[in-house]
Amino acid sequence: MNPTEPTSTDTRPTGETNCTAPEATDEPAIDYPDDEGYHVVVVGGGPAGCAASLFCARAGLRTLQLEDGRSTLQKCAFVENYLGFPLGIEPRDLLEIMRAHVAQTACTVRESTVETIQRTEGGFNVVTDAETIRTRTVLAASWSKSDYLQELGVETEQEEDGPVYEIDTDQQGRTNVEGLYAAGRITGTPHQALVSAGDGARVALHLVSELIPEFYNDWVAPAGYYEGYGKEIPVGVEEVSHEERRLRAERGRAWMREWFDEESSSTN
Repeated sequence: MNPTEPTSTDTRPTGETNCTAPEATDEPAIDYPDDEGYHVVVVGGGPAGCAASLFCARAGLRTLQLEDGRSTLQKCAFVENYLGFPLGIEPRDLLEIMRAHVAQTACTVRESTVETIQRTEGGFNVVTDAETIRTRTVLAASWSKSDYLQELGVETEQEEDGPVYEIDTDQQGRTNVEGLYAAGRITGTPHQALVSAGDGARVALHLVSELIPEFYNDWVAPAGYYEGYGKEIPVGVEEVSHEERRLRAERGRAWMREWFDEESSSTN
Protein backbone atom coordinates (compact mmCIF):
# COMPACT_ATOMS: atom_id res chain seq x y z
CA MET A 1 0.00 0.00 0.00
CA ASN A 2 1.40 3.44 0.85
CA PRO A 3 4.71 3.75 2.67
CA THR A 4 4.79 5.19 6.15
CA GLU A 5 6.51 8.44 6.93
CA PRO A 6 9.73 8.05 8.94
CA THR A 7 9.18 8.20 12.68
CA SER A 8 12.55 9.53 13.69
CA THR A 9 14.30 11.89 16.02
CA ASP A 10 16.86 14.43 14.88
CA THR A 11 19.70 12.66 16.65
CA ARG A 12 21.46 9.33 16.32
CA PRO A 13 19.42 6.35 17.58
CA THR A 14 19.04 6.02 21.32
CA GLY A 15 16.22 3.48 21.49
CA GLU A 16 13.70 6.24 22.23
CA THR A 17 10.67 6.56 20.00
CA ASN A 18 8.10 9.16 19.05
CA CYS A 19 5.49 6.66 17.92
CA THR A 20 5.89 3.04 18.99
CA ALA A 21 2.79 1.78 17.19
CA PRO A 22 -0.15 3.14 15.20
CA GLU A 23 -2.66 4.84 17.48
CA ALA A 24 -5.42 2.43 16.50
CA THR A 25 -3.49 -0.47 18.03
CA ASP A 26 -2.80 0.85 21.51
CA GLU A 27 -3.53 -2.61 22.92
CA PRO A 28 -3.46 -5.77 20.79
CA ALA A 29 -6.49 -8.02 21.09
CA ILE A 30 -4.43 -10.70 22.88
CA ASP A 31 -2.95 -11.06 26.32
CA TYR A 32 0.73 -11.11 27.10
CA PRO A 33 1.91 -14.55 28.24
CA ASP A 34 2.97 -12.88 31.51
CA ASP A 35 4.88 -9.81 32.64
CA GLU A 36 8.12 -11.26 31.31
CA GLY A 37 6.73 -12.80 28.13
CA TYR A 38 6.45 -11.62 24.55
CA HIS A 39 3.97 -11.93 21.73
CA VAL A 40 6.81 -12.74 19.34
CA VAL A 41 10.53 -13.43 19.52
CA VAL A 42 12.37 -12.77 16.26
CA VAL A 43 15.63 -14.71 15.92
CA GLY A 44 18.02 -12.92 13.59
CA GLY A 45 19.37 -9.39 13.12
CA GLY A 46 19.81 -9.24 9.34
CA PRO A 47 17.44 -7.72 6.75
CA ALA A 48 14.68 -10.33 7.27
CA GLY A 49 14.89 -10.21 11.06
CA CYS A 50 14.96 -6.42 11.24
CA ALA A 51 12.01 -6.05 8.87
CA ALA A 52 10.00 -8.63 10.81
CA SER A 53 10.77 -6.96 14.14
CA LEU A 54 9.84 -3.56 12.76
CA PHE A 55 6.42 -4.64 11.50
CA CYS A 56 5.56 -6.69 14.58
CA ALA A 57 6.51 -3.90 16.98
CA ARG A 58 4.70 -1.21 15.00
CA ALA A 59 1.56 -3.35 15.06
CA GLY A 60 1.65 -3.21 18.86
CA LEU A 61 2.96 -6.71 19.53
CA ARG A 62 5.37 -7.05 22.41
CA THR A 63 8.43 -7.95 20.35
CA LEU A 64 11.93 -9.17 21.22
CA GLN A 65 14.67 -9.43 18.61
CA LEU A 66 17.61 -11.71 19.35
CA GLU A 67 20.70 -11.40 17.18
CA ASP A 68 24.25 -12.66 17.45
CA GLY A 69 25.88 -9.92 15.36
CA ARG A 70 26.83 -12.26 12.52
CA SER A 71 24.48 -11.30 9.69
CA THR A 72 25.64 -12.79 6.38
CA LEU A 73 25.09 -9.36 4.82
CA GLN A 74 28.52 -8.52 6.21
CA LYS A 75 30.06 -10.99 3.76
CA CYS A 76 29.33 -8.51 0.95
CA ALA A 77 32.04 -6.12 -0.16
CA PHE A 78 29.44 -3.52 -1.14
CA VAL A 79 25.66 -3.45 -1.63
CA GLU A 80 24.57 -1.89 -4.94
CA ASN A 81 21.02 -3.22 -5.40
CA TYR A 82 19.21 -2.11 -2.24
CA LEU A 83 16.42 0.24 -3.28
CA GLY A 84 16.92 3.78 -2.01
CA PHE A 85 20.71 3.91 -2.32
CA PRO A 86 21.38 4.72 -6.01
CA LEU A 87 25.18 4.54 -5.71
CA GLY A 88 25.19 1.72 -3.19
CA ILE A 89 25.96 1.46 0.51
CA GLU A 90 28.41 -0.38 2.72
CA PRO A 91 26.91 -3.50 4.33
CA ARG A 92 27.84 -2.29 7.82
CA ASP A 93 26.07 1.03 7.27
CA LEU A 94 22.97 -0.68 5.88
CA LEU A 95 22.77 -3.00 8.87
CA GLU A 96 23.24 -0.15 11.34
CA ILE A 97 20.48 1.87 9.68
CA MET A 98 18.14 -1.13 9.76
CA ARG A 99 18.86 -1.74 13.43
CA ALA A 100 18.47 1.95 14.22
CA HIS A 101 15.04 1.85 12.57
CA VAL A 102 14.03 -1.08 14.76
CA ALA A 103 15.32 0.83 17.79
CA GLN A 104 12.84 3.64 17.07
CA THR A 105 9.97 1.25 17.87
CA ALA A 106 9.07 -0.43 21.15
CA CYS A 107 10.93 -3.58 20.08
CA THR A 108 13.46 -4.91 22.60
CA VAL A 109 16.77 -5.92 21.00
CA ARG A 110 19.34 -8.15 22.66
CA GLU A 111 22.59 -9.63 21.41
CA SER A 112 22.33 -13.26 22.35
CA THR A 113 22.74 -16.75 20.92
CA VAL A 114 19.67 -19.00 20.87
CA GLU A 115 20.58 -22.52 21.97
CA THR A 116 17.20 -24.24 21.71
CA ILE A 117 13.46 -23.56 21.66
CA GLN A 118 11.03 -25.65 23.68
CA ARG A 119 7.30 -26.03 23.23
CA THR A 120 5.12 -24.96 26.17
CA GLU A 121 1.41 -24.71 26.79
CA GLY A 122 0.34 -21.70 24.77
CA GLY A 123 3.73 -20.84 23.36
CA PHE A 124 7.46 -21.43 23.59
CA ASN A 125 10.49 -21.12 25.84
CA VAL A 126 13.42 -19.61 23.95
CA VAL A 127 16.62 -20.75 25.67
CA THR A 128 19.63 -18.52 25.02
CA ASP A 129 23.17 -18.53 26.34
CA ALA A 130 22.01 -16.16 29.09
CA GLU A 131 18.32 -16.70 29.88
CA THR A 132 15.03 -18.43 29.10
CA ILE A 133 12.35 -16.29 27.46
CA ARG A 134 8.62 -16.94 27.25
CA THR A 135 6.78 -16.06 24.04
CA ARG A 136 3.54 -16.78 22.22
CA THR A 137 5.18 -17.09 18.79
CA VAL A 138 8.65 -17.30 17.23
CA LEU A 139 9.80 -15.97 13.87
CA ALA A 140 13.09 -17.53 12.75
CA ALA A 141 15.15 -15.35 10.40
CA SER A 142 18.64 -16.62 11.18
CA TRP A 143 20.88 -17.73 8.35
CA SER A 144 22.60 -20.16 8.25
CA LYS A 145 21.67 -21.73 11.58
CA SER A 146 18.53 -23.72 12.29
CA ASP A 147 19.74 -26.44 14.68
CA TYR A 148 18.18 -24.60 17.64
CA LEU A 149 14.79 -25.62 16.18
CA GLN A 150 15.48 -29.36 16.17
CA GLU A 151 13.79 -29.99 19.52
CA LEU A 152 10.53 -28.68 18.03
CA GLY A 153 10.61 -31.16 15.16
CA VAL A 154 10.45 -28.48 12.49
CA GLU A 155 10.59 -29.78 8.93
CA THR A 156 13.73 -28.81 7.01
CA GLU A 157 15.36 -29.69 3.72
CA GLN A 158 19.03 -29.47 2.82
CA GLU A 159 19.73 -26.73 0.32
CA GLU A 160 20.96 -27.63 -3.14
CA ASP A 161 24.76 -27.67 -3.37
CA GLY A 162 25.19 -26.63 0.25
CA PRO A 163 25.31 -27.89 3.85
CA VAL A 164 22.56 -25.67 5.26
CA TYR A 165 19.11 -27.02 6.12
CA GLU A 166 16.34 -24.69 5.01
CA ILE A 167 13.01 -24.50 6.85
CA ASP A 168 9.88 -25.60 5.02
CA THR A 169 7.06 -23.03 5.21
CA ASP A 170 3.71 -22.34 3.58
CA GLN A 171 2.87 -19.15 1.69
CA GLN A 172 2.30 -17.30 4.98
CA GLY A 173 5.67 -18.27 6.45
CA ARG A 174 4.16 -20.84 8.81
CA THR A 175 6.10 -24.01 9.58
CA ASN A 176 4.70 -27.41 10.55
CA VAL A 177 4.99 -26.29 14.20
CA GLU A 178 2.05 -24.13 15.27
CA GLY A 179 3.19 -20.66 16.30
CA LEU A 180 6.59 -20.97 14.59
CA TYR A 181 7.20 -18.83 11.52
CA ALA A 182 10.29 -18.42 9.35
CA ALA A 183 11.44 -15.85 6.81
CA GLY A 184 14.42 -14.85 4.72
CA ARG A 185 17.34 -16.89 3.51
CA ILE A 186 16.69 -19.65 6.07
CA THR A 187 13.58 -20.57 4.04
CA GLY A 188 15.33 -20.60 0.67
CA THR A 189 14.51 -16.98 -0.19
CA PRO A 190 16.99 -15.65 -2.80
CA HIS A 191 20.22 -14.48 -1.19
CA GLN A 192 19.51 -10.77 -1.72
CA ALA A 193 19.18 -8.24 1.10
CA LEU A 194 16.19 -6.43 -0.38
CA VAL A 195 14.33 -9.67 -1.09
CA SER A 196 15.04 -10.97 2.42
CA ALA A 197 13.79 -7.75 4.00
CA GLY A 198 10.59 -7.95 1.99
CA ASP A 199 10.10 -11.57 3.01
CA GLY A 200 10.57 -10.71 6.68
CA ALA A 201 7.97 -7.95 6.43
CA ARG A 202 5.53 -10.18 4.54
CA VAL A 203 5.71 -13.02 7.06
CA ALA A 204 5.47 -10.58 9.96
CA LEU A 205 2.23 -9.18 8.57
CA HIS A 206 0.77 -12.68 8.35
CA LEU A 207 1.81 -13.31 11.97
CA VAL A 208 0.26 -10.01 13.07
CA SER A 209 -2.98 -10.83 11.27
CA GLU A 210 -3.23 -14.17 13.07
CA LEU A 211 -2.71 -12.60 16.50
CA ILE A 212 -4.78 -9.49 15.73
CA PRO A 213 -7.43 -10.57 13.18
CA GLU A 214 -8.87 -7.05 12.88
CA PHE A 215 -5.46 -5.60 11.88
CA TYR A 216 -5.73 -3.88 8.49
CA ASN A 217 -2.34 -2.48 7.53
CA ASP A 218 0.63 -0.47 8.80
CA TRP A 219 -0.14 2.79 7.06
CA VAL A 220 0.19 6.49 7.91
CA ALA A 221 -2.67 8.27 6.14
CA PRO A 222 -3.53 11.97 5.84
CA ALA A 223 -5.93 13.28 8.47
CA GLY A 224 -9.57 12.90 7.45
CA TYR A 225 -8.88 10.26 4.82
CA TYR A 226 -11.33 7.71 6.21
CA GLU A 227 -13.84 10.30 7.36
CA GLY A 228 -14.13 11.33 3.72
CA TYR A 229 -15.32 7.82 2.95
CA GLY A 230 -17.60 7.69 5.97
CA LYS A 231 -15.50 4.98 7.58
CA GLU A 232 -13.73 4.49 10.90
CA ILE A 233 -9.94 4.38 10.95
CA PRO A 234 -8.94 0.69 10.67
CA VAL A 235 -6.74 -1.05 13.21
CA GLY A 236 -3.10 -0.47 12.30
CA VAL A 237 -3.70 2.80 10.45
CA GLU A 238 -2.66 6.18 11.83
CA GLU A 239 -3.91 9.49 10.45
CA VAL A 240 -1.69 12.56 10.78
CA SER A 241 -2.21 16.23 10.07
CA HIS A 242 -0.32 18.10 7.35
CA GLU A 243 1.79 19.79 10.03
CA GLU A 244 2.67 16.46 11.64
CA ARG A 245 3.56 14.98 8.25
CA ARG A 246 5.94 17.87 7.54
CA LEU A 247 7.48 17.58 11.00
CA ARG A 248 8.15 13.86 10.54
CA ALA A 249 9.58 14.43 7.07
CA GLU A 250 11.94 17.12 8.38
CA ARG A 251 13.07 14.90 11.25
CA GLY A 252 13.63 12.00 8.89
CA ARG A 253 15.80 14.06 6.53
CA ALA A 254 17.75 15.57 9.43
CA TRP A 255 18.39 12.12 10.90
CA MET A 256 19.73 10.77 7.60
CA ARG A 257 21.94 13.82 7.03
CA GLU A 258 23.42 13.58 10.50
CA TRP A 259 23.93 9.83 10.19
CA PHE A 260 25.91 10.03 6.96
CA ASP A 261 27.78 13.18 8.03
CA GLU A 262 29.02 11.32 11.12
CA GLU A 263 29.84 8.21 9.09
CA SER A 264 31.79 10.32 6.60
CA SER A 265 33.71 12.05 9.39
CA SER A 266 34.60 8.74 11.03
CA THR A 267 36.08 7.33 7.81
CA ASN A 268 38.15 10.40 6.88
